[in-house]
Amino acid sequence: MDINKAIRKQNKSYKRFMLSMCFIFFILPFALLIANKFDVFFLTYLAIIELLILTTIVITINAGYLKYDYDNYKIKIKQGLFKIEFNLVCNKVVLVHTEGEGTQFNIILLTTSRFRNKKIKLIDQEFLKNNSYVAHHYYKLKKQHPEEEYYYFIITKGGFIKYKLLDTIYKSCVSAVYTEEAIEKIKEFRS
Repeated sequence: MDINKAIRKQNKSYKRFMLSMCFIFFILPFALLIANKFDVFFLTYLAIIELLILTTIVITINAGYLKYDYDNYKIKIKQGLFKIEFNLVCNKVVLVHTEGEGTQFNIILLTTSRFRNKKIKLIDQEFLKNNSYVAHHYYKLKKQHPEEEYYYFIITKGGFIKYKLLDTIYKSCVSAVYTEEAIEKIKEFRS
């Protein structure tokens, strides 16, 4: 699969969707004005439809936004409309795992440092219960280094751009352990 081509298609589809939503958003009030229907029913119906269109636009922007920047020893990752930012120190990453298929996969990263990140969370029992495969590797790491504290974060947004990010993580975080699923995603990107 050519990921660069898929990213271009994803961006074109995103632009077409946004253009059509904006067109509908601006045409509906003009249609109401031209039809000269100013009843309370039509105005509330228009307001509800406009609100739904705005909600759809915000959700689409939020789901597709992923930017990252690699700087020698760290990767800055921004995801979502509200730009949740992670600073990933490459030497501190211990495990990289992926879950899901296609554009809907998640990248799960375990690190030993928070490095000025409030969004990176300490591993707890709920996380381990929800991610049993990661829990298996976590317990292996805990046996080797029982005094270490481990943190996690999950990259969920970005579509096909996550493939490029995963490849960048693979190139820069050389001391990390990569699960079989993560290696398969990297092979998909490179083939």
